[in-house]
Amino acid sequence: MSKEKRPAYFRFFLEACDMISLLDEESAGRVIHAVSDYFAENVEPDGLSKNERTVFNRIRRDVDKSFSDYEAAVTYGRQGASKRHGSREG
Repeated sequence: MSKEKRPAYFRFFLEACDMISLLDEESAGRVIHAVSDYFAENVEPDGLSKNERTVFNRIRRDVDKSFSDYEAAVTYGRQGASKRHGSREG
């Protein structure tokens, strides 16, 4: 999805913060980088440890939900505009 047609943010819940705080700083940094790459470029991370992957997967659910919510809002917005304004030609 292009950067112009995507959510500008995702929810970062306290549960994710709690999970990250259990990791050492190096592992936490790898997870944050992995989440950033996934959110910005839809790139799946390589080389995460089992614990890092667990934390990443939890946060990824929130990222995916943000994309899903964004797509739904765009679809509903288009449907509402179509009902309000119909198809304009000319």
